[in-house]
Amino acid sequence: MLTLPLRFQSLDRHDRGDDLPIVVGCRADYQALKAHHYRPGNPMTMMRILTICDATPSATDRYLARPVTPQPIAVLIESLPSLSCRLRDEALGGRYGHLRPKPRSQLLNEELRCISRVIIDPRWRGLGLAVRLVRHALATATTRYTEALAVMGRVSPFFERAGMIAYERPALPAVQRALDALRFAGIEPNSLAMPRAIEQRINAMPTPKQQLLTKELTRWYRTAGGRGVSKSPSLGQVLGAARRGLLANPIYYLKENPHV
Repeated sequence: MLTLPLRFQSLDRHDRGDDLPIVVGCRADYQALKAHHYRPGNPMTMMRILTICDATPSATDRYLARPVTPQPIAVLIESLPSLSCRLRDEALGGRYGHLRPKPRSQLLNEELRCISRVIIDPRWRGLGLAVRLVRHALATATTRYTEALAVMGRVSPFFERAGMIAYERPALPAVQRALDALRFAGIEPNSLAMPRAIEQRINAMPTPKQQLLTKELTRWYRTAGGRGVSKSPSLGQVLGAARRGLLANPIYYLKENPHV
């Protein structure tokens, strides 16, 4: 069972968003929240949008007795699936991989939807709204399968909490070596999301450990992470590339919808 952070436990159900309805939304809901997502750009397709809105009046609204326009605080986007995905083939035993492009595309579009975005307003994070949205999407699915690819799945495993099954892609050898070096130095890879803080930690390490970690990260940068960039990178450049490259191994999630 999801346990609320302590700062939210004293709030009533409405303040926590437990009773805010999930409705079919529109592109404007996504546009209002898209800046809060870690991936740039828009999904290629938007087949269904689910939205949670807050219509609680502010103190100013109450004072002026003005009508309140509901504001989106959470949104989920379902898209058409990509034509090929190795982890999908592994999860479904090659159900689509053997088909030629046109029949594969037709069957995929008929049987599968991809959750391409789940975005929560930062002021409403930590309340389980992402899990609510995914559970609702699964409960109301109109296709046999629902999938998702999430780079941040290790940081926030809400797809698993909502009932989806995770399938991980093994890291490439060069990536695994860099990750092992980070862990040897006492740094969890997820911390790379804050490269400046990690740079300060590395600079404060004993010299032998600092040299080893810097050497291993630079080795990865030159072979896999720094294509076309400086041949003599600074530690800041290496860590910036590491944030993009070492944390970019997504987790694949799948759920078969038995009611469809």
